[in-house]
Amino acid sequence: NLATEAGFDVEKIRREHPEVIELPFDTETKMMATLNHFGNSYRASAKGALESILYHCDRIYTSGGIEGFTDKADWEKAADRMASRGLRTLAFAYRDLEAPPARKEELLKGLTFLGLVGFIDPPRRDIKDAVEICKNAGIDVVMVTGDHPQTARYIAEAVGLLDKGATQDKIVTGRQLAQLDRESEAFEQRLLNAIVLARVTPAQKLDLIRVYQKHGHIVGMTGDGINDAPALKKADIGIAMGMRGTEAAKEVADVILRDDQFTSIELAIRQGRIIFENIRKFVVYLLSSNLAEIISVAVASFSILPLPLLPLQILYLNLVTDVFPALALGLGEGESGIMRQPPRPVDEPIISRKLWTSTLVYGLCITAGVLGIVLFAYYYLELEAEKINNMAFYTLVLGQLLNVFNLPKRSVSFFNNEVTRNTWVWAAILLCIVLTALGYLIPPLRTVLSLVPLSGEQLGWVVAFAFGSLLLTQIIKRLGGTV
Repeated sequence: NLATEAGFDVEKIRREHPEVIELPFDTETKMMATLNHFGNSYRASAKGALESILYHCDRIYTSGGIEGFTDKADWEKAADRMASRGLRTLAFAYRDLEAPPARKEELLKGLTFLGLVGFIDPPRRDIKDAVEICKNAGIDVVMVTGDHPQTARYIAEAVGLLDKGATQDKIVTGRQLAQLDRESEAFEQRLLNAIVLARVTPAQKLDLIRVYQKHGHIVGMTGDGINDAPALKKADIGIAMGMRGTEAAKEVADVILRDDQFTSIELAIRQGRIIFENIRKFVVYLLSSNLAEIISVAVASFSILPLPLLPLQILYLNLVTDVFPALALGLGEGESGIMRQPPRPVDEPIISRKLWTSTLVYGLCITAGVLGIVLFAYYYLELEAEKINNMAFYTLVLGQLLNVFNLPKRSVSFFNNEVTRNTWVWAAILLCIVLTALGYLIPPLRTVLSLVPLSGEQLGWVVAFAFGSLLLTQIIKRLGGTV
């Protein structure tokens, strides 16, 4: 595209100078070369990292013609200056031959240096915010690039990976790593301290992952080339680029980014945390609600109290108050500060010991409301068994619905949290209340559920005991009894 925009007929050039040999880009040598017909002879053309091109050049093309190449250091300084401004550098060289060489590698012998170009590839504006979010979430972001170290430093500072004036030990080159023993402590510390790794080889990427994993880190690795495939496979999470990634990289990757954007990784981490927390809420809600049913029936069975629940009522509860609120919890958008929390330990179960405690407390508090109204109706109101059963049934229905508000952490507001902001939760609660009312209003269903008329006062006591169980839970929660 660049050649076309500059006025060159690319197809014509390719027809007049067909390719004979190609040395594809190699991450070890950081360069590539081709041999093309050039009239009655041949021309080798090479491009790549400046240090790699300079190594193979012994002459330079100047305005005065081809001369001996003695000022390589000046070109290295020029590349450093360009890189310090964030420019990516690319060097070019050539060599004329009478005939193709016997071996491909001989193309690179005795090249004539042509020059150095710099071009800018600025990072997207949203990357800086994504990097900051990841850092706040306890995720260490490390840049691994084939660019010049100064270019890498400039970009790292631009996206917030490196602070201005960061010490040089935060930037490591492949050449520096090659001078250290791969099994030494110094090698590991150099990798662990580095934030930017420039001009690294595929083998050094594997070393980086190995060292991180050795020190207990979970490693996510991005890549797009064939040479990235081993590192993608070794990483705990291999992330391949969907647009520019090779098939080899995609095949070994665990995740493929359809848009090739770093911000998509941050969004995926956020969504993963939300899903995990929603699963926890889902499980805790179901376990605590069912625990209340079990304990209420068990206690009443071993006493003279009327049964708070009948078998078909339990079935109706499982179909109504268990299903819809639990599904609504699974659709939550997560805590507002979920990306300001550190990563979970690798061996942490879905339901931790603290959550088991919370589940028990929530279940016991609902049970207290149910058994409380049974005792109140039996000894104080002196009602018949059918009405006591119905009051306990309705108390359990409402208590389980209110149980969803126990699930946010005690560190957040009771009135403004991920559950109260979840419109699906409110819809589920309303639906369950309607379905419970229909259980009484539809005669056949009323008969099946053994429901009888209750007075307004009796329904008022139901509401009081159900909200009482919620209040009791919140008091215990705020005093530090649960998470």
